[in-house]
Amino acid sequence: MAISIPVTANSVAIQLQHSTHYNIRCYDTLLRVLAGQCHINGHKLDKTSSSVTINSLDSHSRLSFNTGNVAIISAARVKECLVEAGVEDDFEIIGNIGAVILISPSDSSSSLARSTYKRLWTPISEEEPLVKLEHFQLFSGLNKSVCISGEWSDPVKSLTSPDCRVAVCGPQNSGKSTLCRYAVNKLLERHKTVLFLEGDIGQSELTPSGLVTLSVLREPLLNPPFCNRSKFVSDLSLSSEHLSAESYCVGVVSPSQVMNEYLERIKLVVDKAKSLNIGGVPLVVNFMGWTKGFGVGLHADILRMLEPTHVLNLQTNSPKDLPPILELLEIPGILPETENKIQTKPKILNIPGYTGHSTSAGFQAFELRHLALLNYFSPIYSKNNNSIVPPYKIRWNDVSVIIPDGIEEKLAAYTLNCSVVALLTGHSTKISDSENIRIIEEDASHMKCLGLAIIRAIDIKEKVFYINTPVDKSSLDQVYVFKHTVLPVPHVPSGSLPMPYVSNLAASEILGMGSRSQRANLKRRYRAVS
Repeated sequence: MAISIPVTANSVAIQLQHSTHYNIRCYDTLLRVLAGQCHINGHKLDKTSSSVTINSLDSHSRLSFNTGNVAIISAARVKECLVEAGVEDDFEIIGNIGAVILISPSDSSSSLARSTYKRLWTPISEEEPLVKLEHFQLFSGLNKSVCISGEWSDPVKSLTSPDCRVAVCGPQNSGKSTLCRYAVNKLLERHKTVLFLEGDIGQSELTPSGLVTLSVLREPLLNPPFCNRSKFVSDLSLSSEHLSAESYCVGVVSPSQVMNEYLERIKLVVDKAKSLNIGGVPLVVNFMGWTKGFGVGLHADILRMLEPTHVLNLQTNSPKDLPPILELLEIPGILPETENKIQTKPKILNIPGYTGHSTSAGFQAFELRHLALLNYFSPIYSKNNNSIVPPYKIRWNDVSVIIPDGIEEKLAAYTLNCSVVALLTGHSTKISDSENIRIIEEDASHMKCLGLAIIRAIDIKEKVFYINTPVDKSSLDQVYVFKHTVLPVPHVPSGSLPMPYVSNLAASEILGMGSRSQRANLKRRYRAVS
């Protein structure tokens, strides 16, 4: 049972039954606890907690929500907190109240994604919500939400050391991301800061794909990955703000073809994570889901680099499961055997992995990656006039570029045009002798990534790149290298909004700036997926 009471034109207070489970479906919602306490995806919130922004869309399981079994709130206390919140009219008080929450709209972080993929928020008829607002729906029970059982919660509760290093391993679709979010949320109840290392470059939690990233977290993870937007920094510290990230670009969504390059970047991020972890800040590491063949060797190398205190190993009783972890630590990896030797054996916690069918709307991996890119690039779209903000103009001689092996220099412009590139720090002096675009011929694994950009056009006559990026000017001043990636330019099939590299300023000497015709079969394809 739950009763909603209007507070203002945009907010409502909701009385929630004591010791009751609910699930939430919402977008761009701000939640604050006025009285009592509740738990959302493992994180406890009470009156002392800050407001949290939540999104629970149809791409993922719904947020689970319960009021716990703490003391029942008295009717007098409920009236007092509702009056404090601004409720002036008479209102009914339900019995055995466990929490009172305030719901209001937050700044939009999912509007572009929802307008592109209509399946993210569609009318439902098979169940009636207890509370129904335009942007928020509350349901009873745990239907379509993830229920964290004791088989998961007990191992996570055992992570009591402030300097624990937690490796989360398991096959694809076994629940690694869900377990990582739950572990981070529980650790944030005891610690002000948690470090999160993203090793899954195909389905990243906080950034677009193709990046190996270390992030600082100070707030619980209560949103789908594509609603999180990290701020890339060149030197991460424990004083960095929430969602600050130090990142290195791999540029692909699977390490299978770039294993050595992937391990080089993992080592840089692991070394930084270990230096910060020594200060008494927990570290959670999300491993990739490639658990067979060379993937086993990659796991062995990364575990030896990390030297975790705990390994949460999700098992599905299938051939995709990893070998026993202690055996895995002795398996030869991709790196030379002498390069990494683990000194202290970790505590191994084997946990049943998720083996059921997805409760999401059937979103495929490439669609989730596209959603993450849409969210990342959403600041370049002007909300006022349904257009794209003006691009930055970067001279050729101010940056060098990295293009895939095998691409001839004379084809560099065609390779980079209308592509997503990583913005890297550092300045290389080993540049090919060319009057055209300057191409780096050395390894760039040490160059940090400060964000992504779309090369909207290339002016061959003026030797200029036109780029759109959410990276601010001060960070862009630190960028000296563009690295080509395989990430697709995000497509926005909505109304008259143009694709990011299309402009009505046609110029024959500018690649990509003229108006482009779109093939009918591509239009049909995007209508089908949205």
